Amino acid sequence: MEQEWMQRVCDVFDTNPRNGNSVSTVWLQRSSLERAFEGDLFIRGRHICIDGCSGSGKSSLVITSLLKNRIPYTTVQITRKMDWTSFCKQLISKTPGKNRESKATIGGEWKGLFPTGKLELSFSSRSDEKYDLELWEKTVSNATEHSIAEAIAKQNCIVLLDEFERAQPELANSVCEVCKILTQSYTSSLGKLIILGADDVYKKLYDAYSTLDNRLVHHSIPTLPSPRESWSYLKRGFEKLNKFHPGNSKFAKQDDEKEAMQMVYMAADGLLKSLTELGIEICKSTGPNARGISLQAIRKACESFDAKNFGKYRNKFSEIHRISTQNPVAAAVLIHINNHGLGQIHDRESIEENLKEFGRAQVEDAILMLWKHDFLVITGESNQKIFVKNPSWAHTLRIYLSDPSKKRKLESHLESPFQMALGIGVDWEKIEIEQFQQEGELHEN
Repeated sequence: MEQEWMQRVCDVFDTNPRNGNSVSTVWLQRSSLERAFEGDLFIRGRHICIDGCSGSGKSSLVITSLLKNRIPYTTVQITRKMDWTSFCKQLISKTPGKNRESKATIGGEWKGLFPTGKLELSFSSRSDEKYDLELWEKTVSNATEHSIAEAIAKQNCIVLLDEFERAQPELANSVCEVCKILTQSYTSSLGKLIILGADDVYKKLYDAYSTLDNRLVHHSIPTLPSPRESWSYLKRGFEKLNKFHPGNSKFAKQDDEKEAMQMVYMAADGLLKSLTELGIEICKSTGPNARGISLQAIRKACESFDAKNFGKYRNKFSEIHRISTQNPVAAAVLIHINNHGLGQIHDRESIEENLKEFGRAQVEDAILMLWKHDFLVITGESNQKIFVKNPSWAHTLRIYLSDPSKKRKLESHLESPFQMALGIGVDWEKIEIEQFQQEGELHEN
C-alpha cells in the first residue's frame, strides 16, 4: 500500500517536466505566460527562446502548451560535450518512418522525461527495414544545417532544445544557422526551434548570430509571484490525492490555512521545483491512511526543508556577506531585487533609475560584480533583463536574515555580522484578502 501511495504522490507531484493536461498531475495555470508563449508559437518562422532560473517551470509550460494544441515535437537535451554530430545523433531517427514509434502526435506514449519522436532524414534511396547502424551513422555524419532545417520543415514539427546553457559556442552557432535557414529557405507553419535554458541563453544565441533578433523572440519565466500561488499549487495536489488540508478541513482552526501558507512560502518561496519536492515530503510523512494533510505534517516537512537548505547553502553565504559588506551599492541592488520580487524578472534600467542616488556607474559596477559571482544572470538582446540565478539560495539567505534567532545561527559561521537587511516583504493580511477575492481565478485542469 505504501508503494502504491508513493506512486500516486509522484504522479501528482511529478519532479520531471510535467504535462499539465494530465488529470493525474497537479497544474497551476499561469495564464499570462501561457498566452504570451502561444502567441508566438503560431507565427510562421518565429523561433522562441525561453530562459529563467532552474526550477521555474519552463519545460513544463512549453510541453503543456504543445500537447494542449496537438503540435508535433521532439526534444534534444543538450550536454556540455555535445558537438554537431552528437546533436544530430539525438535528433535523427534510426528507423524508417513507417516503423518508428512517434511522440510527435498527441496520442503518442509519454515515456518519462522526453518524447520518442525523431526526425526522419536519409541520404540513401534504401527504404527496407534493415536501416542498419552503418547507414544511420553515415546519415548523421553527413547531416548539415540545411538538411536538418529541411527535415524540420518537411515534417512540420517543433524541435525543443532543453538545457541549452550547456551548449558549446560551436553548437550554438550551428543552431542559429538552422534557425535562420528555417526562416528563409525552408518554411512551414510549425517548423521551428524552441530553446530552453536556465542561464543567459538568449544572450548566448544573440552573441552567436545577432541578425536573428527579429526571428528569435525572448521569454523569461519567473517563479510564482506570491505565497497565495505557492499554497494554491500545493493544496491542489493534496486535493488530487483526495486529502483534506488546512484550507478545506472542517477540523481546521480559523488561522490554520494562513499558517500553512506562511510555512510553505518560508520553506520553498515560489520555486515550482522546490514546491513539488515539498509536496512529496509532506505526503510521504502523512501516508496513505490519513484522511487529510495536517498542519503538523506541513510544519514538520517545512522545518526539515529549511534545515536542508541551510546546510546546502551555508558555505555560499560568506561570499555574499563579503560583497555586501565591502560594497554598499551591491547591497542596495540586492535589497532592491528582494523588495521587487526575488524570483521575478527585473529590468536593468529600472534598477539603475531607482538607485540613481548612488550614481549610475556605481550601480552598473555593482550589478556586474553580482553577475561575476554567479548571484545574478544578465540576459536579453541588450543585457537589459536580470534575474537571480539561484532563488532557493537567495530565499534561504533572506529567511535567515529576517529572523533574529536564525540570523545568529547564520552569523556564527561568519567573521562579522551582516550589515545588510533582507526582509520577507509579505503583508499576510493583504494576502488573505487577495486569496478570498481571487481564488476563483485559479482553476484545476
